[in-house]
Amino acid sequence: MDCLESSDLTHAILSSAGVGLWVIEVDEGRPPRMYADKALLQILGFPEETLPEDLYNLWCNNVDLSYYEAYAEFVDQMTRGEMSELEYAWNHQTRGVIFLQNHGKRNDKYTRGMRLEGCCTDVTEQVEFKMHVRELDQYSDIANTLGDGFDNIYYVDINDNSFIEFNAQGVVKTLDAKNCNDFFVGFEQALEKVVYREDWDAVKNFVDKEKLLHGLEKDRAVSVSFRFSFDGRLVYYRLKAAKTPDSENHIVVTLENVDEEESAKAERKAIANRDMAVISGLSDDFGCVVYVDYETLSEVHYRFDPMFDEMVPGWSKIDNFGKRLEVLVNTVVHPSDRESFCAATEPAKVLDMVEHEHMYFVNFRLQVNGEDVYYQIKFVKDENFKNHVIAGFHSVDAETKREMASLEKAELANKAKSAFLFNMSHDIRTPLNAMIGFTDMAVKNIDDKAKALDCLSKSKLSSEHLLSLINDVLDMSRIESGKVELDLNPVNLNENGEDYVPMLRSLAEKKNVHFEFSHHDITNAYVYVDFLRMNQVIINVVSNAVKYTPSGGSVTVDVCQIPSDREGFGLYQFVIQDTGIGMSAEYQQHLFDEFSRERTSTVSKQQGTGLGLAITKRIIDMMEGSIEVESKVGEGSKFTIRIPMRIQEHPENVEQVRFAHSEEEPVSFEGFKILVVEDNELNLEISKDILESAGVVVESAEDGSIAVERLKEKGPDYYDCILMDIQMPVMDGFEATRTIRKMFPDKRIPIIALSANAFDEDRRKSLEAGMDGHLAKPIVIAQLEDSLKKYLKK
Repeated sequence: MDCLESSDLTHAILSSAGVGLWVIEVDEGRPPRMYADKALLQILGFPEETLPEDLYNLWCNNVDLSYYEAYAEFVDQMTRGEMSELEYAWNHQTRGVIFLQNHGKRNDKYTRGMRLEGCCTDVTEQVEFKMHVRELDQYSDIANTLGDGFDNIYYVDINDNSFIEFNAQGVVKTLDAKNCNDFFVGFEQALEKVVYREDWDAVKNFVDKEKLLHGLEKDRAVSVSFRFSFDGRLVYYRLKAAKTPDSENHIVVTLENVDEEESAKAERKAIANRDMAVISGLSDDFGCVVYVDYETLSEVHYRFDPMFDEMVPGWSKIDNFGKRLEVLVNTVVHPSDRESFCAATEPAKVLDMVEHEHMYFVNFRLQVNGEDVYYQIKFVKDENFKNHVIAGFHSVDAETKREMASLEKAELANKAKSAFLFNMSHDIRTPLNAMIGFTDMAVKNIDDKAKALDCLSKSKLSSEHLLSLINDVLDMSRIESGKVELDLNPVNLNENGEDYVPMLRSLAEKKNVHFEFSHHDITNAYVYVDFLRMNQVIINVVSNAVKYTPSGGSVTVDVCQIPSDREGFGLYQFVIQDTGIGMSAEYQQHLFDEFSRERTSTVSKQQGTGLGLAITKRIIDMMEGSIEVESKVGEGSKFTIRIPMRIQEHPENVEQVRFAHSEEEPVSFEGFKILVVEDNELNLEISKDILESAGVVVESAEDGSIAVERLKEKGPDYYDCILMDIQMPVMDGFEATRTIRKMFPDKRIPIIALSANAFDEDRRKSLEAGMDGHLAKPIVIAQLEDSLKKYLKK
């Protein structure tokens, strides 16, 4: 400030006298500011570039707490136009507590607000002299001067290290001059017993005679703050040494409890650090933060990102918000956004929005190096001052582009599902149309048994195809949602092929396709694997190969073990090769995508969901395996699948798992009694017809509670087996089964779930509830007969 400018000579005179000049201005709508000359800044220990707003806060915040009331009265007197004077303690950032004497008065000629002017004198030495030494020849006067606030006071002769001690009431017990001739040696030994270990090095350096005297050559007094470990807690103390005014051979050393002072200082520092951290944290996301007076559009800068100066040269030097927006819109705001940006940031619009909403956001695009960058200005109303607003410029580029990408992804997914539903509409209606049509034909030709049976047979095939479509869709949905888990079982790979090869060979023979299966070089045949999922993978790929291979072609399956670098695991390779229609290179890029088919079934005449290979890929991924494809249009395709499997260490002690194949002679069910628990009349009618055709005596119950009551009435030996639906009113199949098991703990009645819930976890839930088996609807007669053979024996 011009009024405080002084010549170097004036500065030197003021500085040597410990006197500095200051001016404080308080204007409405602006933060208080303090201006100081070089001499005062030197006294306070602040750099010359300290901002006036920061200087005012630092000066006020460091006034010692015990002087706050007196300091407030000092300022109040000046505000009233009176000359005011105050001597007070002030917390210096490096010197600790110093003492200042202020004189000041209000300048009545200043009209924009209030201006206080005055001078400040560093009176630390004088005050400390008064505190430590009044008259060297009267020790009692020294003690009285220093007061009861000191735990220990020592008057030390630095020539022979002798000393006199006063007020020895503190944690450092009296140093007996008779038994301790050297103050520095004895004092160090006494302090070492009680000083907190982390602070000891600083204290030890302080009481080192050579270092202490060297420090007193530069300053009239030196001090160090530290902590005593006292009764299990830490207490702040201060050691201070000062020269005496009339002798170069003596110093005064004091030990003072400053726990309240240091605790208050630490609390103030913690609060300040916290506030600064909050401010910094809140503004970190903003490249530019300014405080705007919307009456004049003048602004105060709080934060600038150098990136803005790179985009807009001179950005940080602009001091008018209107000019700032004008420069921004004419340089880097996207041309398509300029009109809307100007309308949204018009002062009346901003003030109206923050008045009603408190916060107001303006989104726009910048053009930086030819790329669009999404930005936002956040306006926040200052509740303390009218028409004052904080404006923060904030990049929202990453989140905006993420949202746009997510939206685009969602749109693509919707398009894919729409395309899937379009194709599925045909694929589902085709078997439905066949089922309805052949059923109608069978009814019309009911008297022609051969014709009727042929129609019903074709209707059954169509229903099975429709079921496979539904199963594929549900299976994919469950895999995508993460509800499918691998169920690892001990398996003999040399035997496992027997589970699916006959079915695949039969499938190929129906199309007049040659089928060949071979397995070789399998050193470790006994492994742990989810054989159902593994077989599903092989069946999916091979059935596809058969489907797309014309009559007279061939499909081969080759299984072998190849080297593995994973300890305890074998790597097994399945190669499926056909001489079918092949695939284009472009389609191979999307072969394993959901709902993907190179041509619709309307064109290719091949029905399917486009999910089979997507399901296959997901299962192989779950098994930590890989699948590769080589194909050429018109020549055929080759799929190579590699799956790692954990090797069994002692297969001779483990029962190997595989599909159950009944080799027994047909068993008669004549005379067996079965309770069918089913709430749907149509399903019940189908079940009864199948069972009664096999000679079974069938009774029914409409829900689980009726079944439980029937068992209570008839006893555990009345029924030979129970077929239990799961989802029923009143009491479901799980609860009914658990109740029956509790009723007859010593009698195991075979209970088989017969439910539309067909997934692996549904089977597990059935077994956990106490059931013996689980069959999925629609009923497959062969599977039902296999299950009944297991439990119904004479």
